[in-house]
Amino acid sequence: MPTSLRKFIGLLLIFAAIGVASCQALVASCSTTVAPPAALAPRN
Repeated sequence: MPTSLRKFIGLLLIFAAIGVASCQALVASCSTTVAPPAALAPRN
């Protein structure tokens, strides 16, 4: 695997982890007013 591709995948995983953690923190802080599953996955 090329080094540049490995660095790109590593950065992508780091950003994904940060995004998931911040989203969970946001849902946890807003869980009193909004139901998280309904807010994250609206059904048509």
